Amino acid sequence: MTASYAAVLRAPHALRTFTLALLGRLSYGTVFLSLTLAFTASTGSYTRAGALMAAHGLTGAALSPLRATLIDRHGARRVLPPMTGAYAALLTVLAVLTWRPGAPLPLLAAVSIAAGACAPPIGVVMRTLWRGILPDAALIRRAYSLDTVSEELVFVTGPLLAGLLAALASPSLGIAVSAALITAGVLGVAASPAVPPNPPARRPRGPRVRAFAPVPAVAAAATGFALGSTGLLAVAFTERHHQPAAVAWVEAAIAAGSTLGGLAYGALGRSQPGRGRLAALLCPLGLLLAAAGLAPSVAVLAAAAFTVGLFVGPTFTTAFLITDAATPAAARTRAVAWISTSVNLGVSAGSAATGVFLDALPLPLCYALAAAPAALAPALLLCLPKPQQDSQDEPAPVHHRSMDDTTDRREYWDSRYAEHDHLWSGDPNQMLVQETSDLEPGTALDLGCGEGGDAIWLAQRGWHVTATDISGIALERAARHAETAGVADRIDFQQHDLGVSFPEGTYDLVSAAFLHFPDEGLPREPVLRAAAAAVAPGGTLLIVGHSGPPPWDPDAFPEAHLPTAAEVLASLRLPDGEWDVLYSAEHDRVQTAPDGRVMHRTDSTVKVRRSPAA
Repeated sequence: MTASYAAVLRAPHALRTFTLALLGRLSYGTVFLSLTLAFTASTGSYTRAGALMAAHGLTGAALSPLRATLIDRHGARRVLPPMTGAYAALLTVLAVLTWRPGAPLPLLAAVSIAAGACAPPIGVVMRTLWRGILPDAALIRRAYSLDTVSEELVFVTGPLLAGLLAALASPSLGIAVSAALITAGVLGVAASPAVPPNPPARRPRGPRVRAFAPVPAVAAAATGFALGSTGLLAVAFTERHHQPAAVAWVEAAIAAGSTLGGLAYGALGRSQPGRGRLAALLCPLGLLLAAAGLAPSVAVLAAAAFTVGLFVGPTFTTAFLITDAATPAAARTRAVAWISTSVNLGVSAGSAATGVFLDALPLPLCYALAAAPAALAPALLLCLPKPQQDSQDEPAPVHHRSMDDTTDRREYWDSRYAEHDHLWSGDPNQMLVQETSDLEPGTALDLGCGEGGDAIWLAQRGWHVTATDISGIALERAARHAETAGVADRIDFQQHDLGVSFPEGTYDLVSAAFLHFPDEGLPREPVLRAAAAAVAPGGTLLIVGHSGPPPWDPDAFPEAHLPTAAEVLASLRLPDGEWDVLYSAEHDRVQTAPDGRVMHRTDSTVKVRRSPAA
């Protein structure tokens, strides 16, 4: 599949969900300037206005992981509407209080803090939805780049809207409009089919999952520190060159560079990023920012700011991608929220520190100190302990034990799972997401469910799933993962050796993903024909498999035949007139080899639907 930004938005529900999320984000781009202007006019004091904004912003940033935890635990559909309603109501109160001067400062402070506490994390939620919307890892990387760039543009457009509303009427009108924007955007996203159903209101508490990713958090904070510094540094630079109005051009240059860099990064990126990529982005970002302090003119400073911006968008995109890939779905909202919090804390620290620097030090030295966290962060990143798995695209080490007369199939797979804490990524199969997202949920059969990634994804979308595997260890893990995801009541895990027994009943969807038996002496065709027989009238059969050996080991499984889609379809022996062939083709996907190389592997997919009258 050729990844493009258009392909990202053509995915089911992507354009609608992303557009609504941008509408909600525009509220945040608008509200901060509106609040600043309104507080200044209402209190008559820059100091008081700044204190109110600090209280609002710090409360929102500090409580962001807590709000994300509520969403992970109870579901976005259940949490976002009341959270948004409270936030919009509090903004409306602030609009009323600041419409005329004289509102009591303690009341403004209390409402501002409450509003910050309730701010819905629409950007965080949108980032966590991409993995469920898109079937391809390359498209996910594109989506994160698009997401980062679009958010940058929103925070350029939002202040312009706030200024226009303030000029036409009052800054308080901007606050009221922000309340309307966040309500429409967030409620629209919460109602999108892309948002998984809520987990049960009461569910067993799964094992505690670590949601803080230190490597991307450090990178995000260092980049935020640099961004928080650039505004004041540009003001000081332009004033000393007697061109104070030119500060807008410097700020615009950073935004333009970040936009262009982010789009190029998404278009050119081919592999799953890791800490080495973050280090390679942060180092030039810091060095270029330090060098900008030596610019002889405002024009040269603007050019330097543009080059700094080229690394800002890719750094943020990489930080979010690493977090997304390294975190289980049950903790992903919290993990992404921690990255956003790290950025915000970095921006606040950069602004505060730069103000102190400028009062005491020469301007070039101030630029160097502002750049220091980004320039020095790579060394810290390389010292931080590595997680068990930096990327979910990276396969576990290959197990070379083969079947023999002393090992049956169940023992073989139990031994494979026992060697690793997790054998698979935990994400749903890309073709399953692509080919079943538009199906009406019903009953599903997942053959060879492994650790439960596909079954959990289906259950989160309303399917009632029977999930089978030969390994008891895999089924135990899958059950734990289902409890953590809040869908244990929608999945019936059953242990079957498909060469001996098969689940009873018929199903609206039967899925067999990578169901190969190269070392086990079990013919695949009879199992797939049994899968077809288990499809209910009007139901769908989806078969995904390899059409060739792994490209890093072309001699693997020399005795095994890995069929094309046409061969799989022929082997099913489907009766004429009873089935419709919806998809039958080979396709490439990007996979990371054990040695780190990024390679393309050919798979096949067959999707057929049984006639309702069959």
